[in-house]
Amino acid sequence: MNSRIFSDRFALCTRIAARLGIGLFLISAAPAQPAVSSVDSRYLLVFDTSSAMKARVPAAQYTVERLFFSMMNGQLRSGDTIGVWAFDRKLRKGEIPLQGWLPQNAAMIASQITNFVARQHYAKIARFDVLMPEVNSLAQNSERLTVLIFCDGDEAIKGTPYDNAINSVLKRNASALKKANQTFIVVLRAQFGQYTGFTVNSSAIGVNFPEFPPLPQPPQPAAPAETRPPAVPPPPSPVITTPPLVIIGTNVGTNLLPAIPARSVLTNPAPARVESKPPPVEAPPSPTNASPTNTTPPKMAETQTNASAPTEENSGLSRNGALAIGGVLLVVAVLVIILALIRSRRRGRGSLITRSMK
Repeated sequence: MNSRIFSDRFALCTRIAARLGIGLFLISAAPAQPAVSSVDSRYLLVFDTSSAMKARVPAAQYTVERLFFSMMNGQLRSGDTIGVWAFDRKLRKGEIPLQGWLPQNAAMIASQITNFVARQHYAKIARFDVLMPEVNSLAQNSERLTVLIFCDGDEAIKGTPYDNAINSVLKRNASALKKANQTFIVVLRAQFGQYTGFTVNSSAIGVNFPEFPPLPQPPQPAAPAETRPPAVPPPPSPVITTPPLVIIGTNVGTNLLPAIPARSVLTNPAPARVESKPPPVEAPPSPTNASPTNTTPPKMAETQTNASAPTEENSGLSRNGALAIGGVLLVVAVLVIILALIRSRRRGRGSLITRSMK
């Protein structure tokens, strides 16, 4: 009897030492703990305490230890909260207080949960209709929620968006897991009040977690007016250039200056009025003073005036008009000379001295 008690205690100590060794190994092999999550993330472990689960308690305990020593496959973050519930015909919660996750407390948290599973009273059947309304309410009030339900698969799940798919997997594999004394682990995930995915796992294989969808980006704060970039002016309208105007010919009537009238030139201008004084009549020489040989007619007296002769440009006469006037004056002068000679000859006939000289 004593030897049997000793062997049972030795086996228990060996099993605890083995579990602690496995836990230390998993903690050392686990990836580095990331920073605190930016959202409130909750983990809830729910255990079915029906009579069919009594033989599967060791499998459930082993799965719990692996989950916490692996930090839920590396998804636990510092500050995430962990809760534990149990249910059959009634829901029991609050027997283990809600606690925050710290990597150094992995062994302690795992031990608390495995002890909780061991001391439950397994009887009757489990009813999901007392569990799922509470789970759905928690999902609606959580930013992120991960629910792990340890069950035997004999009862159908009701109250999730994935009831048909989950129950189909449970029904196909319930007999095999019952023979192997393994438990089902149904994982549900919700984000901001909406379920985002599920998986159905067994304690013999391990737990696979569905991925959360990416978090929505927070709205960017509006920049103050002082730091806003200046408004960019609209681009200038394109300048339309027309081809240059090509003018062919000389008769263009667009915006011309008025023509300058040509300077009129008189073709037959009236002769200028010239006033000339007749030459003075010389007195006949006396017989005593007359020279018998002075037969040269007297010169015409020249009239001197200060007025300069009008130029062709100022007189307004053309060249032909000036020649005509000069010709007329020349004829008048010749006639005056002829008349003077005739008069001088007549006067000389009555003189005795002239006759004697002849």
